[in-house]
Amino acid sequence: MIVDREHDNHREIKSIGRCDVVQSFVYLGSLIDNSGRCELKIGNSGKSY
Repeated sequence: MIVDREHDNHREIKSIGRCDVVQSFVYLGSLIDNSGRCELKIGNSGKSY
């Protein structure tokens, strides 16, 4: 997983397989976005813990 903050795309990645660029993603029940914010996602319907 590579997390790159908004407007900080100057680092060069030497080798990586398949990579998708996204603005946000859910990880362990939290919504993480490219500005560095992390919000707890409540109400994950269909998920059992």
